[in-house]
Parts: sequence; C-alpha cells; structure tokens
Amino acid sequence: MSSEIFNKNKLTWLAEQVNVDFPTPESLRGRDIYLNQSACVPSKLEFVNSNIPDGVFVLPVTEHRLTIRWAMIVAKQWDQEYDDVLEFLTQIELSEEYQLFVALNGMMPIAACLSQVVDGELFISDIVITDNTLDVDGFLGSVMEQQSSLHGTTFTTCIKA
Repeated sequence: MSSEIFNKNKLTWLAEQVNVDFPTPESLRGRDIYLNQSACVPSKLEFVNSNIPDGVFVLPVTEHRLTIRWAMIVAKQWDQEYDDVLEFLTQIELSEEYQLFVALNGMMPIAACLSQVVDGELFISDIVITDNTLDVDGFLGSVMEQQSSLHGTTFTTCIKA
C-alpha cells in the first residue's frame, strides 16, 4: 500500500467517526479542519532503539481515557482551532485496523501518533511530541517495538505518512 492510500483510508475512517445522529457542531468543524490539513511528505524511517526516559511510558490506546489524552496532543497542531479539533478527535472509537499510541510523562500526555500495519508494512502518522523529554526516535522506536510485539513480526522500518 502506498502512503497516499494509507492517508486516504485513514481520513475516511476518521471522518466516519462523526457520522452519528446528532454530532456536535464543534466536532463537525473539527473534522473539516482535520481533513483539510496538508498531507505530510512520506518518508521511510529506520528503527532506532527506543531510549525512553524514566517516568515516560509509551502506551497503546486501549480505553477512552487514553483516547482523550491522545486527542489532546494531536489537536495541539492547531492553535486557534484546538477546541474544535479536540472535540472531533475525542469522538474516535478504537479500531482493530488503526492503533493509537500516546506517551505519558507521569499522567501528562507528551506525544501521540496513529499507526496501521498493512501487508507487513508499518505506517505511522499524526506524530506530535510536545515535550523535549522525549525525542521522535525514542518515541517511534517504542511504537515500532510494540507493533512488532502485537503483530508477531519485527519492524525495522516504518513509513512516516
């Protein structure tokens, strides 16, 4: 799968999150803002051993409390529209197809991303790090390790999309 198809499928999945009977106006505005963001130039990243500082934990999002923390970080990409994008992203229902990850320093969220494994390839997007305690290599290295464990394979590269 190409990164363009990954992004198209991801955006379709996310847009469907507010296809409910009574979506809030804020979540609809947030969806539109999110969907109209510029696409990232895809790049291939090599695995780097994750060097996670003490007290920082990279977790797969498995419950709504972590979804909210994930959304708080991802929405920080938008300053003025933060509240609307946050409202949209907190509506996400967890999926087998897409895995969200959040890094916490104590209970404070400091990094987030969205990932998907397709045909043995790992795609990662929406990478946001808000604290210099954690670098992108350490964060993505931990995500790659966890995805390797979840999928019973070893990911040595990922596509940043």
